[in-house]
Amino acid sequence: MRKIYKFKAWLKSRLIASYSATMTVVAVLIVVIMATCFTLFSPYFAKIQLSSKINNVSNDLIDNYSSTIGDYQSFIKSVVSNIDFDCGVNDKTYIEKKSYNNYYIRNIDIATNNKKYCSSFDGNRHEYESDSVFIKKINKNLSLWAILNDKNEQSILSLVWKDERGQVSIDFEPIISDVIRNKYCDDCILSVVSTVGNADKKISSHNDVKNLSSLPPLNTEVFNNGLILRNYVDPQLLSLISIDLKPLLFIVGVFFGLIIFLFINLYIKRQLSLHSLIVKGVIRKEFIPYYQPIINVKNNTMYGCEVLVRWWFNKKELISPDDFIPYAENSGLIIDITDVLLEKTLTQLSSLNWQKSTAVISINLVPEQLENKQQIRKFVDMIIKSSISPKQIAFEITERMSFTDLDKAAIVIDYLKAQGINVKLDDAGTGYGSFSYIQHLNLQSLKIDKMFVDTIGTYDHKLFVLDSIIAFGKKAGMEMIAEGVETKQQSDYLLQSGVYLQQGFYFSEPLKFEQFRHYFQRDQAKI
Repeated sequence: MRKIYKFKAWLKSRLIASYSATMTVVAVLIVVIMATCFTLFSPYFAKIQLSSKINNVSNDLIDNYSSTIGDYQSFIKSVVSNIDFDCGVNDKTYIEKKSYNNYYIRNIDIATNNKKYCSSFDGNRHEYESDSVFIKKINKNLSLWAILNDKNEQSILSLVWKDERGQVSIDFEPIISDVIRNKYCDDCILSVVSTVGNADKKISSHNDVKNLSSLPPLNTEVFNNGLILRNYVDPQLLSLISIDLKPLLFIVGVFFGLIIFLFINLYIKRQLSLHSLIVKGVIRKEFIPYYQPIINVKNNTMYGCEVLVRWWFNKKELISPDDFIPYAENSGLIIDITDVLLEKTLTQLSSLNWQKSTAVISINLVPEQLENKQQIRKFVDMIIKSSISPKQIAFEITERMSFTDLDKAAIVIDYLKAQGINVKLDDAGTGYGSFSYIQHLNLQSLKIDKMFVDTIGTYDHKLFVLDSIIAFGKKAGMEMIAEGVETKQQSDYLLQSGVYLQQGFYFSEPLKFEQFRHYFQRDQAKI
């Protein structure tokens, strides 16, 4: 596992290093583009901000009117019942008290039958002219939504009550209040109130000296009572708000740009991960076979060869199997690699007229593959379609990985034997219960691991294990192959012990196909 991590770090550094400068430029470009886009959209965000603020205030005031007034007919009757209509001390005191106790009431004006006017404590007095009143009839003595005051500052809501004693008018706080007045101007926002079906009759929050109503409204909102509120905004105000927002939007754009770059960078690194590189290697058929001869030292001829996988990365660099095989086995990608390897092996060795020899081709499998009959049938079909006889094929199953279902594996191995394909136990003595595997799976061939061969000529206690494996193989009548033979001493010891099929650097290193072609042809010339 440590080698895998080192390899991944090395591979990523090799692949990413050439892109580091590019990725830096990409990061800068993404950040600049996002920051610029957010800044360019500042007018849009200014509209959203101001529209949201106006809507919140409008909704709050409408809700407050509703909660304050409740049933407006009952509300105004309760007000009228406390008025004497003589503009006396009691009326004056009541008006002032009512104005104080209810913040949303700006004024209460009383017009008596004697044409006297009583107004709130602030001294304001409002006279109503027939052409300046927009009345929605409720009943014969109550009206709603009246324009009032002589300062061109109208109320969104006025309750007007009449009877034979006189008239009471209650003026409520305008919907556009000081809450949304801003530091730039007092008349930058025009709020126009109308009712459904009466668009020609309107109430404005101020005299439209700037002709804001000729512009498209910033927003339009329809309330449940049929009231329509349209807000018009001076473009200069939006421009000023937009300028104020640009620094913040620039920072937000930089932040989002960095997040986008991090996701892109993560995606690229994932694409450059060992897993994705192996997948791409399988698709591009970058995995190629190398062939290491297996020698019969009795007559110094080639018994066969073991097929070893190499990764010709990007067809430029050869990667050692130690750097990717462990991960490929653990992740299951070894199955796809074996498909590519077997296909290339059969094609290459068929071109050597391999079928005319008696040499055996050994190909490594993992236990998972021998538990999958469908996968093995696929391999058998590939072999049958080639010119090479199934009897010249042997699958080596490593003992370093365990079987999950020995019974299923035994069925698959019997199927292979019926096709003439031999199955050998590789790395014997190094892993999971080799002797139980031999018995349960009925294996007739084993390969002695290099770890034990290395003990020859030493005092290593594993030398006794080597002798035990050889003794077991002889007694069981098994074919034995020793791998990792590197010296004449090792070869001689094994031959004297009855192990005459040997493989290792003493005879030949793993050869790429062109080299192995010459080796095979020379060997065949001996026969």
